[in-house]
Amino acid sequence: MKIGILSDTHDHQEHVLTAINIFNEFDLDYVLHAGDFVSPFTVRTFDQLKSAKLIAVFGNNEGKRQTIREIFADLGGEIFDTDYRGTLNGKKIYMIHTPHYIREIVDSNQYDLVIYGHTHRQDIYRQENTLVINPGECSDWVTGSSHIVILNLDNMNYESIPLN
Repeated sequence: MKIGILSDTHDHQEHVLTAINIFNEFDLDYVLHAGDFVSPFTVRTFDQLKSAKLIAVFGNNEGKRQTIREIFADLGGEIFDTDYRGTLNGKKIYMIHTPHYIREIVDSNQYDLVIYGHTHRQDIYRQENTLVINPGECSDWVTGSSHIVILNLDNMNYESIPLN
């Protein structure tokens, strides 16, 4: 099973559309967004995902949260207020926007995959049996660099794909 991971799209429509096109090419099962869509119109863009289910957490910059919740319901996706804890393909996953308590979450050894965003800087590493992924920003507003990640949950191999 393959999933797409992104964060901090910040209404950058060009990069969001590029990311969605790449996700569609990979025929993913899920796309996980670690927060900061910002506006409802950016969330609506994800209706162009062909087959992947969208799972996300709110970031610290979302406006009109109720509208975003309604759009997620229309898309058949799921959005969580602070964090997502779930299992996909037998892998335990934790996702949050801000890196608060990330060290403790990773050190707990409870999760196979920990995802976060907020910093706009890519940070991918393994600690024991946990793969930690901050895909970096999708927008490129802060760092000038834009990335998404494709992860194969069967073997936990990943590919970081630049969008610019």
